[in-house]
Amino acid sequence: MNIALIRKRFSENGQGGGAEKVAARFAAEFIKRGHSVTVVSQLFDAKETESLRHLKVRKNILPSICGTSSFHKNARKALTGHKFDIVYSMCRTYPVDVFRVTEQLHSEWLKVGYGPMAFLNPRHRKILSLERKTLNPANTRHVVTNSELVREQIIRNFAFPPDRISVVRNGVDKNIFSPARSQEERFELKKEVGLPQDKLILLFTAANFRIKGLEEAIRACAALPSEMQEKIVLAVIGGDRAEPYLKTASALGFGKNIIFIGKSKRMRDFYACSDLLLYPSMYEPFANVCLEACACALPVLTTRLNGSSELIREGENGFLMNDSSEIEKMTAAIYGFASFPTERRESFRIAALDAVSDYSWEKHAAELEKIFNRLMDK
Repeated sequence: MNIALIRKRFSENGQGGGAEKVAARFAAEFIKRGHSVTVVSQLFDAKETESLRHLKVRKNILPSICGTSSFHKNARKALTGHKFDIVYSMCRTYPVDVFRVTEQLHSEWLKVGYGPMAFLNPRHRKILSLERKTLNPANTRHVVTNSELVREQIIRNFAFPPDRISVVRNGVDKNIFSPARSQEERFELKKEVGLPQDKLILLFTAANFRIKGLEEAIRACAALPSEMQEKIVLAVIGGDRAEPYLKTASALGFGKNIIFIGKSKRMRDFYACSDLLLYPSMYEPFANVCLEACACALPVLTTRLNGSSELIREGENGFLMNDSSEIEKMTAAIYGFASFPTERRESFRIAALDAVSDYSWEKHAAELEKIFNRLMDK
């Protein structure tokens, strides 16, 4: 099968955001299955081979008010004259055989992340128009989402036939993300990464602290009774600016209980030695962070506006908020979890690991391959 993979940036090692990691795994898995992949992108950080090629998308010299729209137009030009069995897009563009939703649906994101006047912004209007055209069934033969959340949002907001939308879950590399083998290893990992061994570790990790709900997580922790605050530490990983959040924590009397670590290449170790992932995201299709955490036996607190909330069973392997504004409910969940006996918290860890027992990139690729074959047969 000769496949075109459309993504603005591509790195063989998955450098960048979650979507870049998924694109890299897609290419690797399909090449492994005997197919050839041509990456249609502006940036290409990989070595071309007989099975992995690059089709360059021109970048405009002059700045544009909407880079998403510009990339769509230039990608169409780059594809002119080329023939593929399947055109698989991981960004908003058309016409394509399969559109894989990676970013938030902009029509939903504006309601959550911006004020009511955002719909008047020219950039937002261009993205909304491109999204609407991409999700026009005349322009896209099939849509793949990574959660039921996004599938239902597409059905609700766009006239796209439900039988042409498939949910294909992301995979997780269990050679990289795995639990600590013993309690002793967890204690040793805490020591190695600089976390206190006598505290309950609440982990928050994100590239964008605002969108993923760090302020809400801080406020929830700061609302805990003082005797409970003494038992916990909030460890924050990511390259975003720490100062505004440290200021908020300090103003709420929680400053000495928060540690900003910055970016880290030891995510497995942080997952494996922490006690609860706090991820009150405003909205996203499916947070790989939650999948990776579960693979390391780390229970998760997140919102129902995060597609990976579908991994979580309330009170068994984590906690679910309707949205990131439910501070009191979040505080109650943290307090309850921290009050559990060790055996109960251990049951959460076992259930978190069980939730992702059949998640793999091999399964992800096999399900996509079936969709591609069906489309080729039509």
